[in-house]
Amino acid sequence: MRSTLFNKILFSLAAILSLLAQGIVFAPAKATFLLQRLPDWGNLTFGAILFPLSLFIFVLTIRTLKLGTRTNWTLFAIHAVTVIGIYFLLDISASGSREAGFLFTAVITTLTAFGILANTPPAENKVPPTQIEDLIEEIEILVEQKPYIESNSRALNEQIASITRKLNTEKRRTTQLTFLNELSQQLESELDPPVAAQLAVNMLEHATECSIVSLLLHEQDKKEFVALATAGKSANVIPPGYRQNSEKGLMGRVARLKKTQLVNDTSVDTDFFPINNEKTLSEIIVPIMQNGQLKGIIEVCSEKPYGFSSVDVSIVEGTALELTRAWERSSYNQRLTELIQAGISLNILLDPETAIDEIAVLARKTFEARFVFITLLNQQGEFSRKSHSGEAPKLLNALNANPSKEPLIQAALNATKPFRVRDLRKYANARNIEIDHGGLRSALAIPIRLHRLSIGTIIVFGKQEGVFFSEHDESLADLLASQAANAIESSWLIQDIRTKEITTSQLNKLSRDITQTEELNIAAELIAQAAHQTTNASETGIILISKDGKVEAEVELDENGLHTRRKHPMENVNQAIQTGNYIVVPVEKGTLVCYPLQTRARTVGVLWMNIPESTGLNIANIQALANQAAVTLERSILLSESRRQAKQIEAAYEQLQETYDLTLSALMSALDARDRETEGHSNRVSRLACMMGEALGLSGQQLKALERGSLLHDIGKIGISDTILHKPGKLTDDEWKIMRTHPDIGARIIERIPFLQECMPVVHSHHERWDGSGYPQGLKADDIPIQARIFAVADVFDALTSKRSYRKTSKPEDAVAYLREQANILFDPQIVEVLASLPYAEFIQMDKIAS
Repeated sequence: MRSTLFNKILFSLAAILSLLAQGIVFAPAKATFLLQRLPDWGNLTFGAILFPLSLFIFVLTIRTLKLGTRTNWTLFAIHAVTVIGIYFLLDISASGSREAGFLFTAVITTLTAFGILANTPPAENKVPPTQIEDLIEEIEILVEQKPYIESNSRALNEQIASITRKLNTEKRRTTQLTFLNELSQQLESELDPPVAAQLAVNMLEHATECSIVSLLLHEQDKKEFVALATAGKSANVIPPGYRQNSEKGLMGRVARLKKTQLVNDTSVDTDFFPINNEKTLSEIIVPIMQNGQLKGIIEVCSEKPYGFSSVDVSIVEGTALELTRAWERSSYNQRLTELIQAGISLNILLDPETAIDEIAVLARKTFEARFVFITLLNQQGEFSRKSHSGEAPKLLNALNANPSKEPLIQAALNATKPFRVRDLRKYANARNIEIDHGGLRSALAIPIRLHRLSIGTIIVFGKQEGVFFSEHDESLADLLASQAANAIESSWLIQDIRTKEITTSQLNKLSRDITQTEELNIAAELIAQAAHQTTNASETGIILISKDGKVEAEVELDENGLHTRRKHPMENVNQAIQTGNYIVVPVEKGTLVCYPLQTRARTVGVLWMNIPESTGLNIANIQALANQAAVTLERSILLSESRRQAKQIEAAYEQLQETYDLTLSALMSALDARDRETEGHSNRVSRLACMMGEALGLSGQQLKALERGSLLHDIGKIGISDTILHKPGKLTDDEWKIMRTHPDIGARIIERIPFLQECMPVVHSHHERWDGSGYPQGLKADDIPIQARIFAVADVFDALTSKRSYRKTSKPEDAVAYLREQANILFDPQIVEVLASLPYAEFIQMDKIAS
């Protein structure tokens, strides 16, 4: 009895010591109440002493037992192996995993102690005779339960093995993720591609059980992979600068599919071929993709079949992604830095032509493009300058042919932000563009905007090492556009300031010199010299003529100085005199400009210049010079003639306006006559609408637009078939659809007539209604132009009070009552009340008399 009790006490002590040792080693944070009293040599040493001591007590006690020894030793072995194995598995794991391991080992220890105690033999071997049968029955039961106990033991062993495998997998995954995180942190720094690649392959060598790790770049033009970095115990099989055809082997398959390939047994894969007798039996090949283009591959090899798992594939793919991001960051930051530095030098360029040439070169470098085309507008909105960088003859010819009508250029001019085009061949706005090859199919259009206005475009074609342009390119485009606009504005301002200073100084000097001279020949020489310097002309000439058309003075200035020219470009000179306008004629290597020297009295001469192409035309400066010369020559005549011509112009304008109005009135009378029931309708509505417009305080220009719009409101019915227009009965739904197109037809008729542009609101919107139920746009309330709202009230009023075949004529009072009833529904209530306040009855009576 005492021996059994003593054994139980020893087993309990051994179990407690084992649990205490496990707690100290696995979860020291939970045992601080004990560890704080220990000496400096630490908890690990103390735990290492306690655990063997507990094992020793277990062994000593088991050896004293006479029964169940095999089971006890099995339980003891499970306990020892489990605790030691879990410790080594969790040696580098996080604290949470170690605490979970402690709980597991504690359960195993407890079960071990309980199993051994349960298997302890009784203290006395002598059994009372009365209990012999019961003991025999218990023994038989134990014998019967033996297979079940052994089965449970096997299940426990299998469970432990499964948990161990999972722990190993999780440990491996955690280790790999730690390596990947460290690599990501390292790649945050801007590293050269070879350095970043070597860091990546070194990491993969430690994270996977491999023999070789290699990173190869893809050279698309050469259709080859070239080794950039290698690592591993067998890395020497891949020599420096190793190259391989990118269309063959497993690498070729990855290049074609652009997907990860995991080969578990290379001996059965026909695409595999070894390099320098390498012993690779399984491998992972992961593509490195950038902007839809294969940038390179990562190859991880093992000398064992089935050497890699899905965890290994994930870590290699993660590495490829981190490398791609690092390379993109590095490339973007490098391009951004270069662009900022280049922007500083752009701002000091003095010539706009030089500026856009430099911008073209900078754009091609920044976006790694194959071709760049730049257009620049002048103050008149014309394409004054063009530049390009790169070789694409067909594309250049297509863009140069007619920039003002090229849809892609117009789309870029109308845009407020850069935009990308993936494939020009499928882009509707580039249908006129012919590209030289498929590498130019992608484009990046960049508007150059200055003070919210587009002054030009930069269009970049074909990514050199990619399929299309990326978001990074688009963000850099904003900066380039801003720098380009600043550089162009700066060059314009500098050029304009210098030109104005020179021109102003020369004009002042010219005015003083001509005023002081009495000889016409000297005056002609002074004008020629000033024009020659202002325009940087290669040749300059002047002819002064009398009232009867005789040459009074002539002079020519070229590289040989001043001299009398025997033969001026008389054909162009006479044309300038006859037309009174300057003549611009292209000549070899430049432009010939003939500018008449005019006063209000007559043309006193012609100034002509041969301006080189490189100099560029500045019509404003030439005009200022010619005007100053003419003013100085005949100032008094200019003053009186200017007054007379001003009156003539004013009278001519008024006469022209009257002619326009008479023409419009006649046109609409003819149109009304087409529909006998609406004859005179346009003129009546026009007069009534103008009366209402005056009451509402419209300006003279607005009233004129209202008057003309009222006359032309139904001009679109020209495009409506007589069958529908003259149909006596009610129109069908399809006929109404056709009839309702007449506002759009009318708008298209007048949209290209400059002096009728102000009539557009009435012509296009006269059938819109206050509640939005009108057509063609369904405008509501104040969104409807005020002239159209006024006309709508006048139109319905005249229609109600005029004779129609399909209804009775309404009295004016009834018509006004109807309009008031529909105010705030179909009509503007304010305008209805304005009509009600007018003497509309008298107007109707007068109209009937007139008709």
